[in-house]
Amino acid sequence: MSGAGDRAARLAAAGRLQAEGRFDEAIGLLRRVVEQAPGDPAGWAALVRCCFAARRAALALQVFDQARRHAPITADLLSAQAAVLQSLSRVDEAQAAFQAALGLEPDHADARFGLASLAVERGDWSAAEALAAPLLVRPDRAPGLDWLAARIAVGRGDLASAKVTLEALLAGPALAPAPRAEALLLLGEALDGLGDPAGAFAAATHGKGLLRGLYAERAAGREGEVARLLRLDAWFAQADPGPWRAAPIRAPAPGEAAAHVFLVGFPRSGTTLLEQMLAAHVGVVALEEGPTLAEPFAAFMGDAEGLQRLAALPEREAAAWRARYWATVKAEGCAVEGRLFLDKQPAGTAWLPLVARLFPAAKVLFAVRDPRDVVLSCLRQNFQMNAMTYAFTDLAETAACYDACMALARRYRALLPLAWREARHEALIADPQGELAALAAWLGLALEPAMLDLAGAAARRLVRTPSAAQLREGLTTRHAGRWRGYAEQLAPVLPMLAPWIEAFGYGDGASG
Repeated sequence: MSGAGDRAARLAAAGRLQAEGRFDEAIGLLRRVVEQAPGDPAGWAALVRCCFAARRAALALQVFDQARRHAPITADLLSAQAAVLQSLSRVDEAQAAFQAALGLEPDHADARFGLASLAVERGDWSAAEALAAPLLVRPDRAPGLDWLAARIAVGRGDLASAKVTLEALLAGPALAPAPRAEALLLLGEALDGLGDPAGAFAAATHGKGLLRGLYAERAAGREGEVARLLRLDAWFAQADPGPWRAAPIRAPAPGEAAAHVFLVGFPRSGTTLLEQMLAAHVGVVALEEGPTLAEPFAAFMGDAEGLQRLAALPEREAAAWRARYWATVKAEGCAVEGRLFLDKQPAGTAWLPLVARLFPAAKVLFAVRDPRDVVLSCLRQNFQMNAMTYAFTDLAETAACYDACMALARRYRALLPLAWREARHEALIADPQGELAALAAWLGLALEPAMLDLAGAAARRLVRTPSAAQLREGLTTRHAGRWRGYAEQLAPVLPMLAPWIEAFGYGDGASG
């Protein structure tokens, strides 16, 4: 076999491995392809895409940088890079890379698809339709284009059309597990809107089951989210409270925020709504789920020895970690000096001991929503895969994750000397002006009219969470109490959720 023929065979084999979720094998095979022919951009593009499919975004960008040094830049390579940048919320860079790809190849399908998907994220359905239209009439259209057409239809409110498109797509044999899962989750969204909760739940659980199988091998090699939360709870149950209450309160240093707030709780608890409203204040700058404390979490909270070091952390080391935190915030594009900085981390409840040691003057806003709505929404949404969202691929594990997280939050609240306030989602949507005014006053802010213009705020700031479409609707109670339509499906986990339903005041069976 010729060298070119051998490369083509390896590329095809890697594609099959990738489709089966055997990412390590696929990446290894593609590395041999680029070592064999470093000047061939096709191998590099395939390797970037495979790393991205394996949810290894940093590695994918490293591979792209290597490709630039060895091979000519093509529309395929630029589109592969842009997709990774898009997943990291580096939207402007992704837009530029997709447009550069179209500059090299005006009919490049992936680049046009990428720009259309960015328009979908903005809720710009007209732009999305215009970008997708030439692709939808191509005879070689990929299955992903049907998903895009259905996603636009859902955005337009044409749920019946989306259902027909998705059912036809799913009836075909060509879909790999990941796009099939995406199509099933979108079908669940359409069926929910059409008043078929049983069908919506079946589609969502089928899709999440596919994702669970796809990432099972990776999940088996690391600590699961429930195990991590239970480990932390057990350690802090025995912790001496003294060291955790000894961190000195200090004035902000130059370059730091004048005030500091961590918005935590649990995914799908209303954190995006609250963040958008608070971020509309002229004196507030907010960051949506940046990696601000990921590095110290890895350094200190992975085992008992690290937690003990954190408890005894000298001020000199704490100052160094604070400097790294603010450098990360600055790198995310946030100019915080003299303003209130809101660090939104819906999955960051476990981080709070780091907050207590590094930022003891910070305040904690803890988002609360009916646990049944939270668990249902986590199961039905499509997330970037990580340890916590892997838990959301199974109903029982989703509920166990919620239970463990709330127990840990209760433990932290009793132990850590942080100013803490609950922010109830249902109260915010029922009385936005009154509830937001009370929350703002607790933060030392005056209520501003822009904070109540949710649709306007959502149009001005790109939202990279599953809440984006809901935010563009403006304030609505339509999504509160959605669990009622799924009471039969949620029945197996209600005993686990019952203590939190009661603790948070939802015990009468009503949301809000």
